[in-house]
Amino acid sequence: MNSVGLQYKDRNSSNSVFSKYRSLTTALLCTLVSTSTFATEAEIKPIVLFQSEIHQGSYLYLVDKGTRRFEQTTSIPVTRKIIDKSNGLYIQELINAAKEGYSPIVVIESNSMDTFADVARTYPSIRFISLDVSYHVPNILGLTFNHAEGAYIIGYLAGLKTKSNKVGFIGGKNIPTINNFKCGYELGLKDSNPTAVLNTDYINKGPRSWDDVDSAKAISQKMLDENVDVIFPVAGYASLGVMEAVKNDGDSFSFGVDQDYSMQFPSSTLASLEKKVDVAVFAALMQLKNGIWNGNRKHFGIKQGVINVAINSHNPSVSTSDKTLIDKLILELKGKNNAISQKINLSCSSTQ
Repeated sequence: MNSVGLQYKDRNSSNSVFSKYRSLTTALLCTLVSTSTFATEAEIKPIVLFQSEIHQGSYLYLVDKGTRRFEQTTSIPVTRKIIDKSNGLYIQELINAAKEGYSPIVVIESNSMDTFADVARTYPSIRFISLDVSYHVPNILGLTFNHAEGAYIIGYLAGLKTKSNKVGFIGGKNIPTINNFKCGYELGLKDSNPTAVLNTDYINKGPRSWDDVDSAKAISQKMLDENVDVIFPVAGYASLGVMEAVKNDGDSFSFGVDQDYSMQFPSSTLASLEKKVDVAVFAALMQLKNGIWNGNRKHFGIKQGVINVAINSHNPSVSTSDKTLIDKLILELKGKNNAISQKINLSCSSTQ
């Protein structure tokens, strides 16, 4: 395995950790291949291009977790490369990887690169896996996620818990993927508390946006000083800055994102929006290993179990009725043609 700059110690590397994902992954594999024509097992040479360092518990950590599971399952090595300077350099490394015959190439943040689709068209024999964005390009598989579904539940809970009637949203960058979270969050907020006011801000520092904990903390403090008492961060590893600021404030609440932060912030987080991108990445790599290519977009949400809201049972401010409500909303969102999904599709489709 070629690992460049991986600076974390994985506490969950044993095969036993993966067992809890087995049924979910099986279901996802069925989703991925349900309309496909099976081909012979393909020889693949995967690479993942990370746009910044991998911090344990971060979104990038989950992506890497999915690739490590693939390596353990198949014994096929996955090359990793970390590019942390500029999107221009990222594009050059993308071109280099294609020239060197890597396939599939997993691209983390294609929505910030205007020329990504052109690069893919230049190398039609190379497969690309794009996270969060899909393209009408035959050799790009877009793994997209209905963030708005989970964010709706987060927003609904925020509306119930705010005392000041001021809640906050802090995004890493002002881009469609992040605004899909914001859209669902605002819909849920208004449904539970129509008089609540949403304050929004973004870190917006290019590729550094997802790691800039200090900026996230500063933005949070500004909101807290303005009497915002519930904040939802969607800023990758930088989200920790928001959670830390809220914890230190002692009189406000935040939410976790990408994974469950209940244990790390037991008294200050209300819930966490889990995005199990590791399971989606693993399933996509397995599909390509099995020689299957059946369309250029796979969409995951609460129905597929990839998006989930984990309530913080350690927080005394989260009541039994809150937990019951969250379970009810999740169950409703899993149903066909439910009213919440229809509202989300009508309001938030343009932000995906």
